[in-house]
Amino acid sequence: MGCGEFLVKYILFFANLFFALAGLALLGIGIAVELKVAAVVNFMEQNQMLQMTSISAIVLGSVVFVIAFFGCCGAVRESNCMLVTYSIFMLVLMVLKITLAVLIFVNLDSFLAEVPKWLNEAFAKDQQAFHELEQSLKCCGPTGASSYQNLVLPQSCCASTPCTIVNAYTSCNDVIQSFFSTFGLVTGAVAIGIVAVELVAVVFGLCLANHVRNRDRRAYY
Repeated sequence: MGCGEFLVKYILFFANLFFALAGLALLGIGIAVELKVAAVVNFMEQNQMLQMTSISAIVLGSVVFVIAFFGCCGAVRESNCMLVTYSIFMLVLMVLKITLAVLIFVNLDSFLAEVPKWLNEAFAKDQQAFHELEQSLKCCGPTGASSYQNLVLPQSCCASTPCTIVNAYTSCNDVIQSFFSTFGLVTGAVAIGIVAVELVAVVFGLCLANHVRNRDRRAYY
């Protein structure tokens, strides 16, 4: 094995080891989010995209782990079949991540604009369920303490008692919009960054697969 082949092999191996760990982390985050906020997201039942977020994270984490496993095994075993399979799957995954990033950047503003409407509808429909949201996100009312039009507020609006306008949390609208704005932009940027790293991994995978195929051919002569 030449020096170049050795470097390509182990760079590919460690890159995919990182991807495998990242896939497991994404899987764990998806499961944790699904278990923790399943009851909270009920106030946005009409938003299918929000409800599918944790499930998508679980599926994507599993897929990333399986593809990275192919890459690790293919690099270590120098298997042409596994390396080619890995490269094809990685290219498909890259396209999906680019699509995801584009959808996030294009639809984020319109999604954020709908948040006040969903919060106002949820607040008017079931304030008790809204209190659970306030406790989880540490916020108060759709537009702040003024949403209740009372001097004494529910305890879910404050960290201490008595709960009044003075020590109330900020509005749930501000908290949720800030969260999704940051989450969306970071997710899109990270997806593009990962795609760039994956492109390098795909090139290395195809180079190693080509070397293995040529070496096997020479072995027949």
